[in-house]
Amino acid sequence: MTSTPKQKFRPSLGEPSRVSRLRAQSPGASSVGSGEDVGTSPRRRALFPSGTGRPRTIVSSRHSRDPRPIGDRAFTSQCAKNVVELLCARGYSKTFSHDKLLKDPSTKEFYDVFRFLIAQLDPQLEVEGKMEDEVPSIMRRLKYPVEVNRSKLQAISGPNTWPQLLAVLDWLTVLVRINDDLIEPLAACQLGLSDVGDPDRDAGDHHVLRSLHENYLNFLSGKDDSGDEERLRMIYMQRIEALQAEIQRLENQQVEMQQKLQDFQAEHERLQDLQKVPAQLEMEADRLRSIIQAQEHKVQTIEDETICKEAEEREQQKEIESLQAKRAWLAEQVESQAYSRRDIERLHAERSHLRQLFKDLKAEGERADEEVWELGMQEKSRAEEIGRWVRQVNDTVEYLTHALTEEEADIFDFRVRVDLSEPSDALASLAFDDQKSWAQVASSSHAERLQQAELALHELLEEQRGLQTELAEKEGESRHMRARHEQLTRIYQEYREWSASQIEDAQKTTEATEDAVHEISIGSAAPSLRDAAEVDKLKLTLASLQTQGAHERTQLEEQIRRDEERLEEHRQLIMRELDGYAKASAALCDDVEAALLELRDCMLAACCMPAKGGFLGFL
Repeated sequence: MTSTPKQKFRPSLGEPSRVSRLRAQSPGASSVGSGEDVGTSPRRRALFPSGTGRPRTIVSSRHSRDPRPIGDRAFTSQCAKNVVELLCARGYSKTFSHDKLLKDPSTKEFYDVFRFLIAQLDPQLEVEGKMEDEVPSIMRRLKYPVEVNRSKLQAISGPNTWPQLLAVLDWLTVLVRINDDLIEPLAACQLGLSDVGDPDRDAGDHHVLRSLHENYLNFLSGKDDSGDEERLRMIYMQRIEALQAEIQRLENQQVEMQQKLQDFQAEHERLQDLQKVPAQLEMEADRLRSIIQAQEHKVQTIEDETICKEAEEREQQKEIESLQAKRAWLAEQVESQAYSRRDIERLHAERSHLRQLFKDLKAEGERADEEVWELGMQEKSRAEEIGRWVRQVNDTVEYLTHALTEEEADIFDFRVRVDLSEPSDALASLAFDDQKSWAQVASSSHAERLQQAELALHELLEEQRGLQTELAEKEGESRHMRARHEQLTRIYQEYREWSASQIEDAQKTTEATEDAVHEISIGSAAPSLRDAAEVDKLKLTLASLQTQGAHERTQLEEQIRRDEERLEEHRQLIMRELDGYAKASAALCDDVEAALLELRDCMLAACCMPAKGGFLGFL
């Protein structure tokens, strides 16, 4: 079989009355069957053995529980992601986010998405009745393996209902993709099981398609087992082994190519080194040329020096000849003189003695000059040191003037006045007795003020200890309020968990009751009045529990909010008190530091005053 024969028309998924009006092609008919031949096809006759025509076999073949992990959050999140991706890819008119579809659905949004997906499968289908009735009917015609209850469609946003309906939407997205990728091309004769126009298509895909079709039919009829899975597993194991062998071959080839690449790189580096050799030789030749030029210049310089030395040697030779001639002339003159040789030697000795005496006197004069210069430098440095000490003392006096009272500043004058132009003996006689006595008087007055400051500091410390005691009490109250807040929060969380467990138990009871009612409805015409009354009673109980939980939750939230406001006001009050205490402590510390600095400066000034007379002792 090379291709699927094209049908003349494909009926819609809707009712027979609507199908008769629309006879155009519609995708998905090959998988769901026609709406007009429900009672005439052999498969339908096998499914309805009784004369009533009710599809009891179909209902009994469906699962009451979905075998998929509906309660798993990861599975639910993946379903929502698949639905959002398909809606975005197919140009859905509204914008959906993954979180909104997963956590905050609405009934209208679910019905709109359901209509859009059904339109992708069958554009001619018109959903005109109530969605609570149409959705289960359409899903039954699409052979959905799990029964979609009408009660689930009435409470879509429930925590146990929405994951099941989201799985329905995910199943429809998979069906839309299969319809577009396989069923539509096969129905339009654009794709066959052995498509020769696509040589790259793997023949195993057709095998998978056949196996998928057969397994799905076995699943619907309840005859599925693990034989097909083993067969597919063997096929894919063979493919995996072939791929692993190919991967091993490619890895070996890659290792060989890498080895060749390393050899080529080594050869390339050697060639680059050989290309650099001429440049290095040229640089070496330039260096040798510069050395040769320097040596030639040096040789030329040596030759010029040799010529100069030869000229100097000739001049010295001439001078030696002239000196020898003069010596001979002097010797003749000495021979012709009246003095004897002994007299000449005596005169030479006297001249040597006088020269030595002159050298000694000259050395003593130089030493005396050096001593005079050194004494002048010492006197100059001593004068500079005296001036520096005078400036330092006057600067200290000027700095400490603000520590004195106005009367003391008018009476006492601690400034030192020294005339450096006077001799050192006059400077040594200065005693500064007045300044010493004034400094002692000022020191005693500052000591009294220091005692007063210490008394004030002691009082402030006592006040600080009182404030610390109050602060400790406030902190104890704050810890008590914080513990109370944590206790209320814990009570609120425990009650919230208890309410959630109660609501979950009520919902489970409701679902179990609905399932029991549904099972009873399968075997009878309608549920009994007792079951309906029990369902209504459970719904009322669930509603009252939800209302009571919401009311108590509001009360707890209000109480927590009031406690938080009181805690915040108490914290702000404590922070204001702490800020005031910190500012007062900082001001007190500044005052004490200023008083201590003044006292230290006064003590330093008093210590700097000389105990004995003499300006040098004062320094």
